Amino acid sequence: MVRLAREVDGFVAGVTISRVQAEIAAKRFAREGLTDRCDVICADFAELPAEPHYDAMVAVEAVVHSPSLEDLIPSLVARLRPGGRLILCDDWATEKDRGLAARERCLDQFRAGWRVGSLHTVAELVAMSERAGLRLVEDLDLTPYLHLGRPRDRLIKLAVGATAVLPRLRNRLVEMPFWANMIGGSALQAGLSRRWLEYHLIVLQKA
Repeated sequence: MVRLAREVDGFVAGVTISRVQAEIAAKRFAREGLTDRCDVICADFAELPAEPHYDAMVAVEAVVHSPSLEDLIPSLVARLRPGGRLILCDDWATEKDRGLAARERCLDQFRAGWRVGSLHTVAELVAMSERAGLRLVEDLDLTPYLHLGRPRDRLIKLAVGATAVLPRLRNRLVEMPFWANMIGGSALQAGLSRRWLEYHLIVLQKA
């Protein structure tokens, strides 16, 4: 936000559900002399204040955690000015191998581990957006630019794979934040490498 505020002529607002993050941000803005141009709202992004309205809204790896993307999109659109843009960068499901047991198991582990509430295809997102009054401006597939299968990722895959022989243990581990992160992250890596998931930057515009 600090870098963005220095680049654009306007007001920059952030959203977090963490009061601690909001307090850290406020101190940083004061230190940088940007309190008149930056603010962080401590709120659920699905329940933003009715005012102000924005020229652009950006969500990076966030909307996938919404309980209902179908409900979230209209609420965000309502806070955009006419011509405003909604920019989403996140993981999206694909139609590749739909119904294949390995694919469904992988996506289920991703959902469970990373607490994913709204895993949709890009086509489903576009349809929801059009119903809410948005049009697609750009859809950029960033998957080829990801560095998958790093040594750390392979080590995590081995550790998570070892739990597969004991389903009850894995079911218990996924409730623990550390292991949930490992299980979800490993499933995400597998899904991206097999193109069951893709990472896209999507730009939508309000009429």
